[in-house]
Amino acid sequence: MLKGYILAEGEKIRFSGVAYGRFGGQNVSPKLSPAAQRKVRELFGDVEGFEEDLQLRLVNGEFEIRPKEGPTPPKTGGQELK
Repeated sequence: MLKGYILAEGEKIRFSGVAYGRFGGQNVSPKLSPAAQRKVRELFGDVEGFEEDLQLRLVNGEFEIRPKEGPTPPKTGGQELK
């Protein structure tokens, strides 16, 4: 599972999705919320084309990962938390 945003025309457009490996390579299935779809429609007009471009960019690794701000969850090393 992944959550993120893309900056387009100075606007944050949030998305969520699923990233998975399969025979033939990696794949990502990003989904835009109805609010994000409205924003994309206002900016670009073509929601489907935007989603396809986003998918290709994610599969090709054209993104930056930053940890979410806030406390870091404890590492369990496979052990049960107490």
